[in-house]
Amino acid sequence: MNSRRDFLKKAAMFSGAAGLANVIPMSIQKAMAIEADPGTTFYDAEHVVFLMQENRSFDHMFGKLSGVRGFNDPRAAILPNQNKVWLQQDASGNTFAPFHIDINKTKITWQGGLPHSWNDQVAARNKGKYDKWVPVKTLMTLGHYERTDIPFYYALADAFTICDHSFCSSLTGTTPNRLFFWSGTIRPEQNGKSIAVVNNSQAESHSGTFVDWDTFPELLEDHGVSWKVYQNELWTANLQDKRVGDWVDNYGDNPLEYVKRYNVKLSAYFRKHGDQTNKKEILTAEQVTAKYNKLSQKERNLIDKAFATNINMPGDYLELKPFTYTDDQGKKETVDIPENDIFHQFRADVDQGKLPAVSWLVAPQRFSDHTSSPLYGTWYVSEAIDILTKNPEVWKKTIFVLTYDENDGYFDHIPPFVAPDPNDQETGKVSAKMNIDVEWEAKMGSPLGLGYRVPMLIASPWSKGGYVNSQVFDHTSSQQFLEKFLSKKTGKKIKNNNISDWRRAVCGDLTSAFRPYNGEKIVNPKALQKEEVVTSIQNAKNKPAQVTPNALTAAEIAAINTHAPFSFASPAAMPVQEKGTRKACALPYQLFADANLNAEKTAVELKFESGKTGFGQLLEPVGSAFNVTSLNPYAEVAGKNWDYAVNAGDQVTQQLPLSKFKTGNYNLLVRGPNGFFRHFKGSKNDPELTVNCTYEKSGLLKEKLSGNVNIVLENKGDTALTVDIKPGVYAGNPQKVQLKPKSKEQVVLNLEKHSGWYDFTIVTAEEAYSRQYAGHVETGEESVSDPYMAGIL
Repeated sequence: MNSRRDFLKKAAMFSGAAGLANVIPMSIQKAMAIEADPGTTFYDAEHVVFLMQENRSFDHMFGKLSGVRGFNDPRAAILPNQNKVWLQQDASGNTFAPFHIDINKTKITWQGGLPHSWNDQVAARNKGKYDKWVPVKTLMTLGHYERTDIPFYYALADAFTICDHSFCSSLTGTTPNRLFFWSGTIRPEQNGKSIAVVNNSQAESHSGTFVDWDTFPELLEDHGVSWKVYQNELWTANLQDKRVGDWVDNYGDNPLEYVKRYNVKLSAYFRKHGDQTNKKEILTAEQVTAKYNKLSQKERNLIDKAFATNINMPGDYLELKPFTYTDDQGKKETVDIPENDIFHQFRADVDQGKLPAVSWLVAPQRFSDHTSSPLYGTWYVSEAIDILTKNPEVWKKTIFVLTYDENDGYFDHIPPFVAPDPNDQETGKVSAKMNIDVEWEAKMGSPLGLGYRVPMLIASPWSKGGYVNSQVFDHTSSQQFLEKFLSKKTGKKIKNNNISDWRRAVCGDLTSAFRPYNGEKIVNPKALQKEEVVTSIQNAKNKPAQVTPNALTAAEIAAINTHAPFSFASPAAMPVQEKGTRKACALPYQLFADANLNAEKTAVELKFESGKTGFGQLLEPVGSAFNVTSLNPYAEVAGKNWDYAVNAGDQVTQQLPLSKFKTGNYNLLVRGPNGFFRHFKGSKNDPELTVNCTYEKSGLLKEKLSGNVNIVLENKGDTALTVDIKPGVYAGNPQKVQLKPKSKEQVVLNLEKHSGWYDFTIVTAEEAYSRQYAGHVETGEESVSDPYMAGIL
């Protein structure tokens, strides 16, 4: 940083300062202004920089951002008590909805974090019922920010690409999720019998607890790809003054410190100061250096690249100095902040043209966005972008990925896609060749993941323009991206074998977030006149505590269940997203889900499919996960749910006996990525009707997806049927189809007016029977986010 005064000024400006909600910070303006060379794609990038921050859920930070799947979600999950997923109950049965926590008027940023360990993360999910958030996490779990609280992050999303289906890898805390991020796994061997590292305590250098398995940086090293992990200093150094450590060490967020083969205690800090972490074997600096010198070149490279610090900078890189400022009440206050540049080595490498092909940044606790610390992380993100944009020739060849390791204890409304129990098809089913043993933790009887939704933003010259990407990602997606990117760049096959079949099918490789640049004008948000900064994070320390709301009344609960948040009848108790759509990335999904009775009429058969044709050369289709919830008790279980996953070009079917549904009637909700939704209702008295929702293909050879829905109706009975197609939220005209016995009809719904978004229901004279289909038709071309969710229809 230029000065400590500069830091405090920026920290105030980026973190909810009054009057700045509509101001674009200079770092973002600079990044937006730098264009890639015309004709280039992301494959022309030379640097990829990852920054994984701490402990924020997607809804908590971006639930109110326009154009993302946030608080306006029209097809949110339904809880076992039939309430929408927003309506979470405490242990006494009181009901609450998400509520605003105000950085500007309260000291919420100083109030600490929430429970977020393996046990309570699994408990909150409650076997997919998703209804134990408040009892397990406290009522503060439902707190959320908005643009006025975190204007920098909203501006970053408006300028580049935000991913609203990015999930952490596991239903647990920091270290396991970061091990997924750097290694693709949390098991030493990739099978269900190998012990999974699901708690921070299972990998912790202070206690001498190390794991040992292959990691992604080793792949880079073996293939001659330059890489480095930047931090001011290591957690393992165990700086004795925690007050200092919070500002200058990496908070234990570089999990390579816990991987035995990286020999963290032979890193530069220990070669300079000796090793006093083990009182039984205290080593001098000379002894540590001698051990380091005996290692192979590769072993030394792993140490020096994984643990790049600022130890050799001029001045004391661990020193804090007091800084005095005047608060908003006119009172003099003092705060200790780092005296020197915590980005020193990263800044030097960028300035000197030595930035590696792949870099990871690891922030100190105070700059990590962790809920145990004030929200100074915005400064860290901004400063990283400032460094990268100082030389436009660097930024025009750089991809910057910002993500978060886990959600802390904060609620998110989209239940994560998870693997079913490999030994129990009553929990779901996957493609035949998909091994999911490694994804199940038998002791807890829980899937390892995915974990809850977290923010991810991708800033680069090929991801500008304020887009939303709604493909499912997790922490292994970054490695899948590097596999594809670097394999093409180097001509070598680079693959991390730790990443499971299930994750490769369900989680994308980030490439859908990028668009070629051909010199076109990209419209960016306008910067408005800055107003005086009158509030800062330090000032917030003296504000009143953030309080939780009162329980909702029966009338408020009914209103939330009945109306969309943005409707005229929306209750004040439910947060409303900013209005407006957002440009949407083209997604590689061609998903199908249908339900019909079996021939004996004793079971409803669900069929899930992921198509593999229709995009031509535009996109490579991928597999997907689906979740099914029964609104009618099944096997005497309220809120029973199943999880499915299908490879691209494959299908999965499963029959659910009608006898297991209460009253014999099935009532099933199906969810997939990006608002994919099906609602199947019926009984043994269903008409002899087969319904399939497909996607129209156009062109001479009928190979290109047109963007329209094609409904295939088949009457398999001996009597005529009348079928009504009723339009949903996107309007349109109702249609009546007369089906002769043993006949088939196709009905095409033109979706051009609503950019490929659809919602319709099929009914017949049989009162219990209906089929609702909603979602988006992908064509391989970019589109717009859900216009109904935008509150503009």
